[in-house]
Amino acid sequence: MKNILILVDMQNGFTKHQRTNDLTKKIESILCLFDEVIATQYINYDNSVYENLMCWCQLKSNDEIAIRSELQPCITEVFPKSLYTCISPNFIQRLCQLNDGLYPTKIFIAGVDTDCCVLKIATDLFESNIRPVVLTEYCYSNGGEESHKSGILCMKRLLGDKQLVDAILTTNSDINLL
Repeated sequence: MKNILILVDMQNGFTKHQRTNDLTKKIESILCLFDEVIATQYINYDNSVYENLMCWCQLKSNDEIAIRSELQPCITEVFPKSLYTCISPNFIQRLCQLNDGLYPTKIFIAGVDTDCCVLKIATDLFESNIRPVVLTEYCYSNGGEESHKSGILCMKRLLGDKQLVDAILTTNSDINLL
């Protein structure tokens, strides 16, 4: 089994705040520990559900949707999405291909926003019978600390607290123990 990380929405438009900017540096330090890194890339569009129901019109320009440049060298591939989640039959098929043709039993998750896309992707993996391992030290929310903690609390209830790991990773063996 390969160690695969889904890197959620680490884009210029989602990493403008000091805490999410600092998160980029933390994540950069662990990317090389994984066999494969799939970066999700949220792209908003005109008349999207986010624009129509929430009046949220960000992440449309090339600069905003670009994956942080310092993370790009370790990314295996970028998976565009226009919803909170990237999990679909096509995405699961791609995970299997990256995992030498085997259905993955666990997938690691890091990125933003803990209370939105990270939560939704982790839940969708769980419901696809894949253990999501949410690396909470490598997640944060643009909504601030309260939103981040709320996302963690909801995931503990939805997924079980063993799927949330609050640890600093330094070696491949750290990952293999999870």
